[in-house]
Amino acid sequence: MARRIIAQCNLADFRSIEHLRSLIIEGQQVDLEHLTNRQKAAVQVLRHFQSCGVPFKIALKLREVLVWEMPDKGIAYEYKLLDPQDIETRKILWAMQPTKVNP
Repeated sequence: MARRIIAQCNLADFRSIEHLRSLIIEGQQVDLEHLTNRQKAAVQVLRHFQSCGVPFKIALKLREVLVWEMPDKGIAYEYKLLDPQDIETRKILWAMQPTKVNP
């Protein structure tokens, strides 16, 4: 089975859910019922950022994010920057690793 894109979002989606940022950061439940699929993908990306300790302001430097389902059923993210020459943001994205959650 090949990988496939299961969701995508862009800068406009991050800006449209910016008011939910504090709820997402605090780990509270967010009502996704009234969000578009792209906004739901943006929430998923922000939760991933949170687990990696990456601030929300980095999301505002992204032109687009593709969410891939890998053959092993894992999830991978592909980030496209507003400024392809933004090396600092690129380094942050490359270094992202989710923190371990204690059961």
